Amino acid sequence: MTLRNGIDMERIGRFSEILKNEHFCARVFTERERSHIETSGHPAAAAAGIFCAKEAVSKALGRGLFGLLPREIALDWTESGAPFVTLTGSAARQYGAWQLAVSVTHTGDYAAACCTALLQEE
Repeated sequence: MTLRNGIDMERIGRFSEILKNEHFCARVFTERERSHIETSGHPAAAAAGIFCAKEAVSKALGRGLFGLLPREIALDWTESGAPFVTLTGSAARQYGAWQLAVSVTHTGDYAAACCTALLQEE
């Protein structure tokens, strides 16, 4: 068994400007994530939290976002609001055997996320 952790923290304020960059948003966020950001009461906080989750997942997988496409790390939410991650495309092909658990938080000027990644080896 291999167990890894990843964490990331971002200043929420910088995402107010980032959200104005359509190219960045299309490259980084899935349609579901963009919808969540747009319908949240705090778009910059939502975007920062999602971005942190993507970074935390990529760090837990031992890569960082270098070599992974951010849109292939897809954040979604259960009916109760708990976040979960689905890998798609090349990320799924490379890391599909990993079990991933994420947690996202926002406080004051910051958003943060952590990811625990588990690989059951045979």
